[in-house]
Amino acid sequence: MGKTYDIPLRKLLKDVPVNFLKLAFGKEFDGTRMRFLDVKLPKLFEREADLVFEYEGEIYHLEIQTKEDPKKGLRMLYYYALILENYGKVPHQVVLYVGDKPLRRMKGELKFPNLDFRYKIVDLNEVDCSILLNSPEPSDWILASLCRMEDESTTLREIIWRINNLPEKEKQTYLSMLLHLAGLRPKRLNILSKEVQNMPITIDLEKDPFYLKAKREDVIRLYKKLHLSMEEIANALEIPLEKVKAWLQEEGLLKGTTKSDKSTTPH
Repeated sequence: MGKTYDIPLRKLLKDVPVNFLKLAFGKEFDGTRMRFLDVKLPKLFEREADLVFEYEGEIYHLEIQTKEDPKKGLRMLYYYALILENYGKVPHQVVLYVGDKPLRRMKGELKFPNLDFRYKIVDLNEVDCSILLNSPEPSDWILASLCRMEDESTTLREIIWRINNLPEKEKQTYLSMLLHLAGLRPKRLNILSKEVQNMPITIDLEKDPFYLKAKREDVIRLYKKLHLSMEEIANALEIPLEKVKAWLQEEGLLKGTTKSDKSTTPH
């Protein structure tokens, strides 16, 4: 899963979006009776699942995917084996696809001689948003923002209106997650940004963990892959040069010199 979105999406899932979980696994869940299990499965290679929980004696495993991965079937098979080995139970497995592009290569099955392995894929682009909006859980509303909509502006305004009526602390948290995850749907992000400007609420982005994590990863990506200078990165992302330098130093990428000191051209 893309690391930029892993923290807010995992948090949403642990908030128990009941309508989404029913959609994913075909079963109604009572959040008070769910037992979240250790997502780290260290064996030959350390694997950390996005969500693993036990409910009424059954194991449920969910992975989030922001882009197509033609090897996802092999990864799900590996998780299947590790969960079976660690907990002694066959897991119900679902891949939640939240990417913007149509799915073409992930099929939800793996076939080889003597092996026929299947898992479920839920593509939020194909899910009617009303299924999740018809829920008392704010986490469902946030996930609905990534689903299929007949009228994007009207639906997004409704989601913002609902969030605006939450207690102040929850309002800040869920609005922050809504705006952050809207990065998966750029057109909707523009609509949401305009709507939020009219709300009597202020989000301090400099203190928002989701915003800071995303910006930090953008800085590292631009420096390592595009070989931009710190000044170019600061201008492109509209963040202070000092913060860019601090993040690169923390990652051990500067080693006492700035990118511009080494070279002014890509290498």
